[in-house]
Amino acid sequence: MNKRTAVILSAPVMACSLALGPAVAAASAATPSALPAAQCFVEAKPGDATKSIVTGEGFNKGTKVTVDQTDGPGGVLVTVGEDGKFSVADQPNGKYTAAGGGLNATCLGGQAAQDAVNKNAVDAARKAGATEGFTIGKELAQAGNCDAKPKPKPLAQGLVPDAASQKAAKEAHDAAFDSAFNAAIKRYCTD
Repeated sequence: MNKRTAVILSAPVMACSLALGPAVAAASAATPSALPAAQCFVEAKPGDATKSIVTGEGFNKGTKVTVDQTDGPGGVLVTVGEDGKFSVADQPNGKYTAAGGGLNATCLGGQAAQDAVNKNAVDAARKAGATEGFTIGKELAQAGNCDAKPKPKPLAQGLVPDAASQKAAKEAHDAAFDSAFNAAIKRYCTD
């Protein structure tokens, strides 16, 4: 990515971050690579060892994506859903890529896919915890309840991370929630 594109893409993120507060702005500035990216995964179809399910996320909603088997003749054109995801079942086993709407991804399988799913779960949990914590802290502080100690909401799961990553995601969520909640209380509760 060239410098101009990086500045153009990060300026709205920084502006939104500044509106949320200095703690969230610092976190956004420290992780410019946190912008969403297209990802693709290949997993074995349950009950049929000769077939795979290819899924993708982070694509532009409503666009056409070509899911192409790179080590064989398979391939299909799919439409991305409103949530930026797609799924194609009953594909021949193999290696795949997904491309469309200016985005492309090499579809990960096996341990590489599991590692990506684990990382996504922890990152999403941390982001959700920070957003929830700051929002709840601000609401309570503005209502004059500066001594509140709310509990974080349970995590919603998308793709399923392994047990260790589920635990790490819960810990990341709760830590981010507490930090953002305390930052909001400190910012909006004045003595």
